[in-house]
Amino acid sequence: MTASATAVSSPARPPASPGLGAAVLAEWTKLTSVRATYVCLAVTLLLGVGLSSLAALGIGAAGTEALPPGVDPVEQAAALAHVGPVFGVIPLVVLATQFSAREYPSQLRLTFAVHPRRGRVLLAKTVVLVGTVLAVGAVTVAAAFAASQAILESFAMPTVSLAEQWRTTLALGVTLPVFPLLALGLGTMLRSVAGTTAAVLAALLLPPMVSTLLPDSVQRHVLRYLPTGAWDNVVGATAAESPLHMDPWAALAVLTGWLALCWGAALRTLHRTDV
Repeated sequence: MTASATAVSSPARPPASPGLGAAVLAEWTKLTSVRATYVCLAVTLLLGVGLSSLAALGIGAAGTEALPPGVDPVEQAAALAHVGPVFGVIPLVVLATQFSAREYPSQLRLTFAVHPRRGRVLLAKTVVLVGTVLAVGAVTVAAAFAASQAILESFAMPTVSLAEQWRTTLALGVTLPVFPLLALGLGTMLRSVAGTTAAVLAALLLPPMVSTLLPDSVQRHVLRYLPTGAWDNVVGATAAESPLHMDPWAALAVLTGWLALCWGAALRTLHRTDV
């Protein structure tokens, strides 16, 4: 008598989804395959270095006697080094908006089919954006500092060294991704390039414009807790006697809270929508 064996086949396991590394590589490919990325990065460098250089050229040509009363020429030199990179954030915001809000629904469906964990996709976008902004921002901040101080020195104006301003310069470079990250989160929620760009640029530019028109109480209890007010305190751009002044560590906590809120809302939106 022969014994017949029945083969028992185990159920096939579904293929594992690619990990975070694959998601980062995919998002990096998306970012670098678009011409607008290189345009935004080039404009960031040109704005950052160009504005600081032009401002230093104007101040240097006018001389110290043209400075307003009470303005320290050394503090003025430090401010000139940082004014360009601050405006260089604008094209970085545009870049982040394009990166998050311009992806077509068909592309998103394909992305989520390959990477079902939507939080992983958002994290991959965050990693790619932060890495790109930090790299370009470091070059922009360093070049703007060197160019502005060289121009001031050519006019025999007071200058500052990087050793004297390394904390402020480092803080500026490290926090450059703040508003691009806000644009990434808001663009994920709104799916509108125009709406996201307008909202983030308004948050960046309007508070400094209207702060002098508002009472000290509004500046102290409202404006300094907005992203721009907190960012200025982190990089040391707010005078100690200003009602907008805040301890840098407290300001960093405020910025972290804004970023966490925006990122969490973006993640919730991804989980609640079809694409």
